[in-house]
Amino acid sequence: MVVELKPLPPADAIAAFDRRKPNLVETFSWQDAWQEDHATMFTVAKSAGFDILTDISDALEKALKEGRTVRDFSKDLKPVLQAKGWWGKQLVEDPGTGDLVAAQLGSTSRLKRIFDTNMRVSYAAGHWAGFERNKAARPYLRYVALLDDRTRPAHRARHNLVLPVDHPYWDMWAPPCGWNCRCTLQSLSQRDIERLQRQGEVLKFEPIEDSFRNFVNKRTGEIMRVPDGIDPGWAYNPGRAGYEARVNQAIAEKVADAPPELVDAAVQERVASSAFARFIDRPQGSMPVMAIAPEVAQALDIDSSVALLSAETMVKQKTRHPELTVDDYRLLPSLFAEATVAVQDGPLSIVFLRLATGRWLHAVVKSTKSRKAAFLTSFRFTTEDRIPAILARPGAKIIFDRRGE
Repeated sequence: MVVELKPLPPADAIAAFDRRKPNLVETFSWQDAWQEDHATMFTVAKSAGFDILTDISDALEKALKEGRTVRDFSKDLKPVLQAKGWWGKQLVEDPGTGDLVAAQLGSTSRLKRIFDTNMRVSYAAGHWAGFERNKAARPYLRYVALLDDRTRPAHRARHNLVLPVDHPYWDMWAPPCGWNCRCTLQSLSQRDIERLQRQGEVLKFEPIEDSFRNFVNKRTGEIMRVPDGIDPGWAYNPGRAGYEARVNQAIAEKVADAPPELVDAAVQERVASSAFARFIDRPQGSMPVMAIAPEVAQALDIDSSVALLSAETMVKQKTRHPELTVDDYRLLPSLFAEATVAVQDGPLSIVFLRLATGRWLHAVVKSTKSRKAAFLTSFRFTTEDRIPAILARPGAKIIFDRRGE
C-alpha cells in the first residue's frame, strides 16, 4: 500500500491572513497605510476605483490554503485584472488631490511583489503565534539571514543574533524587514543554543546598536525616523502585530452577540493583562479598550461591540500626551458607563468626558467609513471649562449630560 503524504496547510498563517481579509481598504499609495495598519487590513496601492481587492485577496487566500506558487497566482489573476483595466502604466486620479498621475498598475513583477509580501507577512504572524505558545520551553529567538550576494549588509550583520522572545529589539528587527527580505526568526531553547555553539555557530547575545535616517511620508508630510537597514514602513514586528490582531479578533468574535456586561468583562480582562501594558510601552497591532454600548452603536450606525486602540494612534498618544500612564489607559473600559458627558460630534465620532480622581478625561471614539469597526482616536486630560465649546460645535448632539445629577 502506497501512503501519499501531503503537507498540512499553514493554519496560523491562514488565520492571520483571514484576520485582514474582511477589512479591504482601497489606497492610492503604499504610504497611505503605515506599518501596523497592515495587521488589521488588506490593501494594494493604486487599487482605488478598480474593484480589484477582493479578487487579489481571494487569490492570495487560495494560494495559502493550497500551497500554490507565485506562477499559479499570477496566471489565474492576470486576466481578471486586465479585464477590469488594472494593468500596465496608466494615468490615474489621485483621490487625495484630484491630480492625474502616471502610475504602474498591474504587472508580472507587481504581482510577484504582492504575493511575496503578503505570504511573508502572513507566515511571520503564524510563526509568532507559535513563539507565544512555546516561549516557556523555547524562550529565545534567533535572527537568521540567507548569506548570499543578495543579503543586505545590515541584515547580514544581525545573522545569529539571539535574544529573548519578549525583547524590545524585535519590535523593529523582526523579519520581514523590507521589500523582498528573506530573513526569518527561529525559536530556540537553551539546549538549542548550546547545540548550535557546539556546531561552530558564532551566536550574538547583545543587540546591535541602531543608526537612523529621516524619511518623509509624502502623503502626510510627516517626518519619521527609520532605522538604517530597514525599508520605510517595515520598522515594526509584522508577526507580533498579526498575532495580537488575531487575539483581539477572537475577543471581538467571542463577545459579538454577548450581553453588554460580558463584553465589558472581556475587554476589562484584556486591558488588565500584561499584553496591554506591553502594547502601551511598545505598540504593535491593536487592542480592544472599550465596550460599545448599544446607544453608541446606534448613534454611529455600526455593527461592532468593541472599540480598538491602534498602534498608530498609540504612538501618537505617547508623543502628544506622555503624561498619561498605563493606569490612566486602564480607565478606558469603564469610560462610557461612568462618563459624565457623551456627545455625538458628526456622523462618525462620539466624544466622552469623564471626571475621575479629580481630573477630567476626554476621549473620542470614531467609526470607520465602512462602519464595520470603531477605534479610539484620542485620549487626554482636559478641564470642565472645555465642555461648553464641545457642546457648541455645529451638529453636536448630546447623548447624555450627567453633570446636574
